Amino acid sequence: MSGGGEEAKRSRERTVSLTTVRWLLAPCWQWRARRLRAAHGPTLSYEVAWCLVALADDVANLPYVRRRTHPVPSVPPGVMVDVWAHLNTAEQQRRRAWLTRHSRTPLHLLGIPEELIELAGLHVTEWALPPDVPSISLVVQQRSWPGPTDRER
Repeated sequence: MSGGGEEAKRSRERTVSLTTVRWLLAPCWQWRARRLRAAHGPTLSYEVAWCLVALADDVANLPYVRRRTHPVPSVPPGVMVDVWAHLNTAEQQRRRAWLTRHSRTPLHLLGIPEELIELAGLHVTEWALPPDVPSISLVVQQRSWPGPTDRER
């Protein structure tokens, strides 16, 4: 008769995949994370993209994102820049096309300050810009959040 207890124990041990939970709880974030990852390229993992989207959505998600990050002892958190000369021709053309269309990198379009990325413990590789493109600051200026008086209008 101990079979019932074992069944209950096994059902408690079953876990739903993190992707499934994310899809159920935040389908918009998942969709935006996949788009960000596709736009940014192979150097951005899905986990980091998802965390970046959560931070871009609301700074109050910082504690949640910090619980999801996995620190790497040999790499400090923050934004690192890749090297344009090391990219293959196809990736250089893809990035040029993106920059021509959007004028900013996918990370800049999110509007997350570099300090917030570092506080979250994320390791993000930002695009190096082509030599002939005017440089843009890697430190993204924080958006002004609406105050209580702005919401009443």
